Amino acid sequence: MNINLGEEISRRRREQKLTQEDLAELSDLSVNFISRLERTKDQNISIQKLDAIARALNTTTPELINSAYRFKKVKSDGPKDNTPIFIQKVVNELRKLPKGQAERVCKSLIVILKEID
Repeated sequence: MNINLGEEISRRRREQKLTQEDLAELSDLSVNFISRLERTKDQNISIQKLDAIARALNTTTPELINSAYRFKKVKSDGPKDNTPIFIQKVVNELRKLPKGQAERVCKSLIVILKEID
């Protein structure tokens, strides 16, 4: 499976209100490298550089990679999703949680929904 780490790095950087220059300084990499990484899909990055970026973003390399997989946009060949927006928001929030925590929340929601019926 192909992932775009640059999208995840950019998302986390913006979430922490960092500029590309800030991230470059914190990771001891060049601004040009950070910029290229965030905007291109063809990425060739060493584990050392990825570790430096992860540390600068206050995370770990495995978590950065896992998040890039988790937030990967999947193209649908079918009709446009008609799921109500509030359900989409719940699903998006669940995707942000660690797997074990998301499973516990889902199980709790199922119990609650069954009690409502």
